[in-house]
Amino acid sequence: MSDAAWVALLDRFERDLDDATDILEQWTAPAAPLPIELADRAGRLLRLQQERIARTRAELDDVRGQLDALRRVPAARPDVPAYLDIDG
Repeated sequence: MSDAAWVALLDRFERDLDDATDILEQWTAPAAPLPIELADRAGRLLRLQQERIARTRAELDDVRGQLDALRRVPAARPDVPAYLDIDG
C-alpha cells in the first residue's frame, strides 16, 4: 500500500514538472519511508525540480534587468522631443 502512495506522489511530481501552468499545491509525503526501488526515480525528479528552479531564477533575474532598464527611461514630456539612446 505504501508503494502505491509513493508512486502516486512521484506521478504527481512528474505531471507538475510537465504542466505549463505551474500551479503550486501542498503535498504530504506518505507515512511509510520511500521504497528503495523508487529512489532512482525520486532522485531524477529532484534533479529536474532543481533545474526548473535554476531556470526560473534566471528568468526572474532577466525580467528584473528588463524592468530596471525600463525604469531608467525618462518620463515623456509632451512639450519636448524624446529620444532613446540605445547604445549608451
